[in-house]
Amino acid sequence: MPKLDFLTLYIVIFLISLTMSVVWAGFAYTYRPHRAVLHWMAATILSLVGGIVLAFQGNEGALVPAVLGNVIILVGFSQFWIGLRRFRDLEGGQGWVAAITLVAALCMIALHDSDRGRAIVYAAGQATVMAMCIVHLLRHRLPGIGAFIAMAAFAVAMLGQLIVIASNGAVMAGLLDYTVYYGLASYALLCTVFSGTVWNLGFALMAIDKLYQRLVRLSETDELTGLANRRAFQKSLARARDRSMDADRTCSVVLIDLNDFKPLNDRLGHAAGDAALVLLAALLRKCVREGDVVARLGGDEFSILLPDATQERAQAVATDIRNRIAATPLALHGET
Repeated sequence: MPKLDFLTLYIVIFLISLTMSVVWAGFAYTYRPHRAVLHWMAATILSLVGGIVLAFQGNEGALVPAVLGNVIILVGFSQFWIGLRRFRDLEGGQGWVAAITLVAALCMIALHDSDRGRAIVYAAGQATVMAMCIVHLLRHRLPGIGAFIAMAAFAVAMLGQLIVIASNGAVMAGLLDYTVYYGLASYALLCTVFSGTVWNLGFALMAIDKLYQRLVRLSETDELTGLANRRAFQKSLARARDRSMDADRTCSVVLIDLNDFKPLNDRLGHAAGDAALVLLAALLRKCVREGDVVARLGGDEFSILLPDATQERAQAVATDIRNRIAATPLALHGET
């Protein structure tokens, strides 16, 4: 087995972290504001700084750079978890980061005379954060391959940290020769470094997929009313038609247009017309059940797709719409 020098590995950490920092900086600049990306960029920058600090400890593992560098890297790893929370629009989490980091720092200081003991502490801290990332990804299932790539990379990296913990414990117990330990630990660190590159790739795919889904929603949403637009309605209608043909099921469509909409615009202005459309959209939402599709086809024309609905059900929905409109006048500028 080729021997890996820890100082060389810290230089590798520096170069990879620098590369990922540049990548996330590009994401942050292009897709701002994107809070998750900002935390992932912070994570790689902190790993970069931590790698620089660790380089000063040498192969002997000087106490101050060893503790400080690993604390910085642990805070950086924690920002990956914080970024995952922000990706799901969840707040908080920095308190857990502070607690984990403080406990790890105090334990490493308390074990200042034991290189192996300190190694167990910071490996356990990093493995804890990786486990938190895996649990988060499992709890909040995300579409696309990116989340699975990130989970797999975290699992491999956590396995590397567990090997570090076990091998250090074996050295302390006199069950493992230090030379063998040195080889295991160096390869475990290398495994973590390259796994970090892979989970960053997974995060990048997650970010791109989320942006793509947002673009799809925008392209299929009517800007004024928030309803589905003609494109989205046609896609839903095609799917409902296919299901009906395959399973001999029924579906119904309600078509709606507003009477005297042009005179309303001419007399009170387009702002009044927009208000009428928004009010109608809100009323239509109240008349349907989950799974029905309400769409604005254009201008004052609307439509409702009712999957698995008979003509009688569609007639009831249409009657409900007429009754709600009659009972909900639009008041603008002192006129109704």
